[in-house]
Amino acid sequence: MRFEELKQSLKEEVFPVYLLEGEDGFFRARGAELIKNRCLSEPSLNFTKVEGATLKTGLDSIIADLKICPFMSEKRVVEVSEWYPTAADLKQKSVKQYFDAPSDTSVLIIVNTSTSDALKKLKNVTTVECKKADESVICRYIKAQTAKAGVSVTQSVCLKIAEYCLCDMTRISKETEKLIDYAYESKEVTEEAVELLVAKDTDYKTYQIVEFIARRDFKNAYKVLDDISSPSEKQVLFVSLYYQIRRMFYASVTKESLAETASMLSCKEFAVKKAKEQAAKFSPKRLKNIVDKLARYDFKFKSGALSLDNAFYEGVLSVMCDA
Repeated sequence: MRFEELKQSLKEEVFPVYLLEGEDGFFRARGAELIKNRCLSEPSLNFTKVEGATLKTGLDSIIADLKICPFMSEKRVVEVSEWYPTAADLKQKSVKQYFDAPSDTSVLIIVNTSTSDALKKLKNVTTVECKKADESVICRYIKAQTAKAGVSVTQSVCLKIAEYCLCDMTRISKETEKLIDYAYESKEVTEEAVELLVAKDTDYKTYQIVEFIARRDFKNAYKVLDDISSPSEKQVLFVSLYYQIRRMFYASVTKESLAETASMLSCKEFAVKKAKEQAAKFSPKRLKNIVDKLARYDFKFKSGALSLDNAFYEGVLSVMCDA
């Protein structure tokens, strides 16, 4: 099920095993919290949290914990984070027996950033997708939070917040709190407040530059560059631009799924989705030329042939010339 469906599902039924997986940490944490709130009256007596890395020796201690009857709560809850067992691990007798017939007085919550096909194939596992939310979900969240505080916000402002935060709900939740506090007197979150308070991270600036280049809007591309002054920021943006163009190139030529491409490039699915969208504005040949040029400027900087400033500006200029 999708994360948005979890709250309603818990009103109807609580399943014995939940697998919360996906790149959005806010949804993973919030999902686990919803399940615990539904099941626990006395968390101190009925809740155990374990790191998946400590389970290499087996699940016997966890299974034993799950079989303990709850005390002053409807269920006993065990949460395991970042656990990626192999198919062989899950064939162990005690593990297979538990997943085939889990305790009806306990809930096992597995919270993973990455996908685990082995866990998904087990009986009685309910998967909750915690991928990055789309803009409609984010706008509903921002409007709900501002409404609770008696503050108004327009759809366009919500979209701007989502854009600046790259649809990352952890950032959006924090930035929304900040904006609500700022709107204490005016009772309205404005675009001016978003521009003033919401930080644009490096990835957003990279997407901005690529968008401007695709439209041959070099004036605005230069404005983004003018905001970057420190050597560390220049180096980070240069590297980010290189990896984004490289992702765009691979996204434009591969026939693999978003998940498979993300795994191949060691990045998140959202980054591949964005790369595909931006790659559609370039030809694969031009993208390959840009990747090669940026790689050469990166080598010149690292070998000492060019200063960071020269490599940064000449590299970005070369991207514009190939746009």
